[in-house]
Amino acid sequence: MSVMIGSDPPWGLIEALSTALATAGLGASAFVWRLATRFEKASVALEWQKAELTAAKQAGEASNLRLAERLTQLHDEHCRLREITATLPTRGDLRDMEERLIERMDALAARIDHALGGSGA
Repeated sequence: MSVMIGSDPPWGLIEALSTALATAGLGASAFVWRLATRFEKASVALEWQKAELTAAKQAGEASNLRLAERLTQLHDEHCRLREITATLPTRGDLRDMEERLIERMDALAARIDHALGGSGA
């Protein structure tokens, strides 16, 4: 398109203005379209992140429940262990049992010696 001075200038001006308006309109519509697709991508990404966050929260809650159950079991086992250790003999008890066992073994050995010595004489 060539615009010649003096050859129908009002139509040339209108043609230039209409071209400028069409270009601006198409540019604006392309900008809005790209913006809309970006918003759509951002929306999809947000939904995906929400779903991932929800799944992570549920997994965390399930893990917390398992941890609480395990902690309760450990506490119960700890209490039972304390009860069991309380019933075990102490060092003093073991020494007393050892002394009584030694006395009984000495008495038995003396009886065996007496029995063997008395029958062989």
